[in-house]
Order: sequence, then structure tokens, then C-alpha cells
Amino acid sequence: MAEEHPLPLLSIEDTKRVVHELETALDTQRDWLKNFQAMLACRTRPDPEDLDVDSHKKSSFALWYYKEASSPLKKHPDFTAVGKCHRDMHDQARILAEAVDSGADIGPDRYEAFMSSTDRFEMALRKLHGEARGLLSETDPVTGVATRVAMLTHLEQERARLKRSGTLSSIGMADLDHFKMVNDTYGHQAGDKVLRSVAAYMLEHLRQYDQVYRYGGEEFLLLLPNTSVIRAKVVLDRLRRGLQRQRKRIKGGIYISMTVSFGVTALLSTVSVKTAIGRADKALYAAKAAGRNQVLVWGSKKRKPAKAAGGKKTAAKKTAAKKSAA
Repeated sequence: MAEEHPLPLLSIEDTKRVVHELETALDTQRDWLKNFQAMLACRTRPDPEDLDVDSHKKSSFALWYYKEASSPLKKHPDFTAVGKCHRDMHDQARILAEAVDSGADIGPDRYEAFMSSTDRFEMALRKLHGEARGLLSETDPVTGVATRVAMLTHLEQERARLKRSGTLSSIGMADLDHFKMVNDTYGHQAGDKVLRSVAAYMLEHLRQYDQVYRYGGEEFLLLLPNTSVIRAKVVLDRLRRGLQRQRKRIKGGIYISMTVSFGVTALLSTVSVKTAIGRADKALYAAKAAGRNQVLVWGSKKRKPAKAAGGKKTAAKKTAAKKSAA
């Protein structure tokens, strides 16, 4: 079974831009094909660009493909396939254009070869377009990351890949500390701003092929392919420190900062996705119970909350304990 090459998870705005680019490319292709077929039917003089050996680099589509296409698209393996199909189509078109230009007849086989090449090109382009539109339907409207439904599909795909490749991958569960206090104090719109800010930071500071999903409420699940648990802990701890430094303006002159707790475990081909998620969730619960704002690995020893001299909790800890929220 061939391995799939999904587009990386993007923000809603980036995904919309990719969809728009591909729709424009499809429109451009249809316009070019309509004009080219009119030239063939009417035996008018071909466009000089269609006679050029590098015609695939001179069309409106080529301008977008080689210079203006979004970076996520350019890194997709199927984007290279689109380029190959586009070149093949123009090679077939040039043969027909040269025949018209010289007054020669065009046989059915030549025309069929050309039309087959246009079909392959449009199918390759539509495949990318369909995948990009699929991302929109699997994207959480509040945070711009993927939904829990998409998560389950991707985790099963990654688990199958691990079985074939024997490599290591990890998942992390993240939960915003005392998030309920934000909603209760400043309202749900402020809470949504905080969620968007945290999601955007994680997307920006992870690798392009790492995945972030909204698991529910203020919880996110992170998939880190080709990453051991030890390395994943380092990555997530770096994320945790960075998020702690962020200050988000929620309204007027009010800024707040958030801390995040993480639980980490390995994603294994020998363990179900449900079990792996449960392990990450248990590690997250242990991190919350141990004082929050830390990363714990499933099965590791819990860190005890810091205490003031004399074994008493600090005033800050007491206040946090009284106001604790999930």
C-alpha cells in the first residue's frame, strides 16, 4: 500500500489561501485548454508560447507554480507530480501546435494522447485541491488546528507507519493551567483568544510535519513523528517555557500569561491509539497534580510541588490551590 503524503496542518487562513490558489490554478488550466482547443478546431495560428520547447515554464499556471505557490504546497510530494503532468501536457500540446503551424493533419492518436495528458494533469491538481479542502472540514474554527476527528485518523495512520518502518514516535497531551479562571473572569471571547494564541505558538515552534489537534476544551494533543519519548520531553519543555513567557492582550490594557502542563508517552504499533492517549492523559494528570507548568512522561516518577521553608506551601501555591481549575 502506497504511503500517503498529507498536507501539513495549517491555520485556517493559510488553508483558505492554499485552496484559493489551487482553485485559481484550475480555472487558469480550463481557460488555456479552451483557447488551445479552439485553435485546433479553427486551425488558427498557434500562440508562440505553445510552440516553445519551454512552454510549460511560460504559461500563467507556470508563473504561479514556479514562483508564487505557497510554501506548504511546494513541499508536498504531489506538487512535484503536478509539475511533471503539466510539462507532459505541454509537450503533447506542442506536437499538435507544430502540426497546425505547418499545415499538417492531426491524427486521432495524437489528439487522444494530448487529451489524456490534460486529464492526468487536472486529476493531479484536483487531488491536491481536494486534500486542501478536506483540511478545512477537519479544522477547529476557534484555534485553527485540526479537530479530534482528524486526530484519530492521523494517529491510526502514524501507528500503521510505525509498524512498517520500526521508527519511534511520541504523543503529548497539553492542558492550559487554570484556564477556567480566564473564562470566568474575562469571558469566553477572551478564553478563545488565549486558545488561539497558544495553538498558533505551538504550530509556529514545532516542525512542519508535527501535528497539533484540539482534543477538547483547553486540551491539545501533539503528534511528534520520528521522535523518542526522551526527545519529545525536551521539545515539549521548550514549548512550555516559551508559552510561559507569552503575554496575550485580551481587552483594553489587560494582558495575561498562561502556563501549560504536558503529559508524554510513546506511540507504539503494539499498543492501541486509545491506550496511548490514555497514557498521555495520565501523565498530564500527574503533571497537574504535581504542581502544573511541567512536562511528565508516562510511567516516570511524579515531581512533588515546591514547598516553602518549614514544609509549608507558599502563599502563591495556596492561592492557586484555592482557585484551581481543570
